[in-house]
Amino acid sequence: MNLTKRLQCYAREIGLELIGLAGVQPFTSAQEVLWERRRRGLYNPFAPANIDLACHPSRVLPGAKSFVAVALSYYQGHLPRPEGYRGYMARFSWGQDYHKVLGLKLDLLQRFLRREAPNSQSLAFVDTGPFLDKEVASRAGLGWFGKNTLLITELGSYLVLGGLLTTIGFSPSVFEQRECGTCDLCLRACPTGALIAPGILDSQRCLSYLTQRRGYFPPEMRSMLGLRLYGCDTCQEVCPHNYRAPITPHGEFFPRGQGHWPDLVKLLSLDKQGFKALYTGNAAGWGGRTLLQRNALLVLGNIGEPDLLATLKESFCDPRPLIRGHAAWALGRLKNKRALQVLEGGAANESDPLVKEEIRSALKGFSGISP
Repeated sequence: MNLTKRLQCYAREIGLELIGLAGVQPFTSAQEVLWERRRRGLYNPFAPANIDLACHPSRVLPGAKSFVAVALSYYQGHLPRPEGYRGYMARFSWGQDYHKVLGLKLDLLQRFLRREAPNSQSLAFVDTGPFLDKEVASRAGLGWFGKNTLLITELGSYLVLGGLLTTIGFSPSVFEQRECGTCDLCLRACPTGALIAPGILDSQRCLSYLTQRRGYFPPEMRSMLGLRLYGCDTCQEVCPHNYRAPITPHGEFFPRGQGHWPDLVKLLSLDKQGFKALYTGNAAGWGGRTLLQRNALLVLGNIGEPDLLATLKESFCDPRPLIRGHAAWALGRLKNKRALQVLEGGAANESDPLVKEEIRSALKGFSGISP
């Protein structure tokens, strides 16, 4: 059995469902497309900052000859929504941080290659590395680019991508390129119209990106957020290639308890220690407590139930301006006299200019309020 076969067998032995091999030629077509998107203001802020470096692998690892592209599925099947005021977490954030889950398997893969080829070198990457992981995976034959910009494979698109750049010369995988055909369900389903054309995403309108970006949430997007607390799965939920997606065999991707639909009132009550206990090691935890609590206030505002007043009032008194500002917006969504009184009381004592603007904006919506 040659090294390629041994590598493929070992990869599946450690739980890597998909593996493919590719050359390290420059990604010239992708480079042109990415520079054009940057010029148009459509470049994803989470993508590699250095486009030229990302598209020239040999500059990262001199002597590199091959990519080993791998994927893990994280589709958990249907889990019921618990009762209460809840916010939806995108599936990639239900369980343990996928960077660590896949990173541990890539570490095993690197050790395997060092044993098999002692003089070889390799670099591992999972999402945050200098490489274009979807481009690498596509070149290695794992799948093709869907109109929602995600990689679609025989397992669907609920996947974590990563791989190795290595000095070992492997023969590239042979594959048949596919495409979405006339299907455009993802474009039509996007709640904000962020998919402005097949394969082109405006990240500044993408709810998945916006729920992970710090600072004030764009006011015009807040109601579109619905019940999404972190991330957005809409374009994947409607994709026909995910209708029969297999349930992941990786227990690390399943939530603890009701972590896929967190209790928003409890989330807002968490102090730093409580947040750390719940979210350390979770893919949603890296953004920090303030980010998720900001999102929780937006979801509660979209729910708009009068009995949320006490919770929102407490957040309106929070020492963090960002929390007070979003609590003001959520209070404005209640549209009742008690919420109006809370906002008016806060306006008299607020000193932060951004929070004051949020309060003024919320107060403008109080016409014909209910008692």
